[in-house]
Amino acid sequence: MIYTCPNNFISLIKFLHVSSGSSSTKKYSLQWYEAATTTYHFIIDENSIAGHGIEEVIEGGAFLALAAGDKIVGFEESSSDFHVILSGEEHYQPT
Repeated sequence: MIYTCPNNFISLIKFLHVSSGSSSTKKYSLQWYEAATTTYHFIIDENSIAGHGIEEVIEGGAFLALAAGDKIVGFEESSSDFHVILSGEEHYQPT
């Protein structure tokens, strides 16, 4: 698991960066878990990155809105070494 939106918040993920620490091309996947429907949605599915490559998944004014309990989850090919950096805003939603 990479990130979970806290209770009583909405998160706007505005930057999502993936880099490879492997020396050869490897695949990774990212999913958004939607807590309200208990459903996983692919953001990126088995995308290849060259060894020591980088990829900007969310940038340029785009964002992914997460509700409380929603998650960003990542998977990697065996023998991989991926790093994920994300940033955004958390907005408190009183009950």
